[in-house]
Amino acid sequence: MAQQERAERTRRALINGAAKAIDLYGYEGASLAVICTAAGVTKGALMYHFPAKDDLVRAVRSEARQTTAAALDSVPRAGVRPLQAAVDMTHVVAGRLGHDPVARAGARLTREFPHYPDAGGSWTEPVRAELAAALHGAADPREIAAQVVFSLIGMDVALRAEEPRPSRSCGPLRRHVTRLWRLILPGIVAGPHIAELYRAEGSSPSCAFGSVPEAVIPGRRR
Repeated sequence: MAQQERAERTRRALINGAAKAIDLYGYEGASLAVICTAAGVTKGALMYHFPAKDDLVRAVRSEARQTTAAALDSVPRAGVRPLQAAVDMTHVVAGRLGHDPVARAGARLTREFPHYPDAGGSWTEPVRAELAAALHGAADPREIAAQVVFSLIGMDVALRAEEPRPSRSCGPLRRHVTRLWRLILPGIVAGPHIAELYRAEGSSPSCAFGSVPEAVIPGRRR
């Protein structure tokens, strides 16, 4: 049992280390040496758990998808208008992108390899599906959901360009998301007066969770 627990801890460390490296440097820049340093494990341990780099990348993508889906599931639905739930979902995703290196790595891998052939699927798929379900009744909910997701990704990329090191706060991205909803809500609900019933900033002013400490990766500029 102890050996299994150690193996699982090592595997988790490798996924988290790879996520941090990919988030900062992309697929090409995240060499096995950099990943091992970020994870605090030997190359032998990495090869034991993930014989090829793509095996580890698939694990990161799958983890990003699962954590994002879990975050979406945590958004309260009871007593909340479906459209408000959709708004809240985008803020939860913004929180993930602000704090969670696995989610950020998944987002970056989706951008770099939009048609990556793995069973885990794209990081954006659960977001689009949940948003489309919440927007049921609106005109073309899947198209609205897709446009919101594309806008969220674009805003995240723009903020990364302004600050090469990913921000430890989701505040800037959430402010952009809030402005986006203020622009599109009147069109979705057919009128500014009805749009005032919804909170573009989300039902809760706080992020979904606290920040995740970032590992220092020696030999790389921060």
